[in-house]
Amino acid sequence: MSRRGSHHSEQLRSRMLLLFLGTSVLLLCTATGKHRQSLKASPEISTDRFNNTSNGTTAHPTAVEKVPLARLKAPVVIFGAELRIGTLIAIGLAERGERVVAMSRESEPTPDNMILKLAYGMQIIHGVDLKNPKTFERHFKRARAVIFASQARSVFDQDSEVVRFLNGDTPKMVEYKGVKSVVHAAVSAGVPRIVLLSMYMVTRTTSVEYKWLNKFKKAMYWKRRGEQEFIRLCKNSRTRSPSSSSSSSSSSSKPSYYTVIRAGGATGEKGFGMQNVTLRQGDYIRGSLPMEDLASVTVASLYTKETRDTVFEVVTGNEGLHRGFSKLRHGHDGSSEECPPEDLHLARRA
Repeated sequence: MSRRGSHHSEQLRSRMLLLFLGTSVLLLCTATGKHRQSLKASPEISTDRFNNTSNGTTAHPTAVEKVPLARLKAPVVIFGAELRIGTLIAIGLAERGERVVAMSRESEPTPDNMILKLAYGMQIIHGVDLKNPKTFERHFKRARAVIFASQARSVFDQDSEVVRFLNGDTPKMVEYKGVKSVVHAAVSAGVPRIVLLSMYMVTRTTSVEYKWLNKFKKAMYWKRRGEQEFIRLCKNSRTRSPSSSSSSSSSSSKPSYYTVIRAGGATGEKGFGMQNVTLRQGDYIRGSLPMEDLASVTVASLYTKETRDTVFEVVTGNEGLHRGFSKLRHGHDGSSEECPPEDLHLARRA
């Protein structure tokens, strides 16, 4: 190419760049003008505490004082964003317009995390250490609920029928000590609703399910210990005196209510919907449950007082969620109960 042609190309590129920058500035100015108009149309928040001068007179409000203050919604904090069930719960809450803070123990984003961030603009905290409250407790401020869906990460070797736990995870470290650490911090912060995901047959020590899963680092034993510690901490939040409270002054005045959801064997199939679930208390029913339906039940449990201070099992059935919630007994500690004759068909193994 000739020197003249090269010079002409450089001029053309410069003009196109100037045109692009000019258009961008024009759009930015237009958008800023519209934003300012919307601020003027918004109701102003009183700033009397800034207007009082030292001599008791009232100063004229400044432009800064007239800008409306934005208040974020109280968040729902989810532990287990590194798992599929945690992702499904987070999506369910986001679809309801909730502000969600998703806690992940992975140091790097997973594909599911990218979906939460890009599609829903969700705040995701990576590298959470369940045993170290300093990595998560600040996010409990003003939180209206905490959901613990974390599990000990593992892989199952079908050839040797052995479960291998990953990254130092064990049921004791995650589903007992992790639960205890998170719930203690949540109760101390005055979080009103706390939900724990657990598993059916966790109290039936002679059942096939319990014996099988308990072979792997006493998984069922530690799940139940985690439930008991969770319930104890929540109940204590309503019985202690202000003088016995910790450094958080709000913890003694705001009670925390517990909900333990014991899911049937989780499956990856498409959910059947909330009309196709059955709930019971007493830890005697058996069955499976798609993770999509478990996520829906978990989300729905936050929107009713019927699930406060309850422990219940949920499997695929035909009674419906509304009926199931309405029959729950409050204050139940999750102990096993004898199966009534009318429910014998729910207690049989498939």
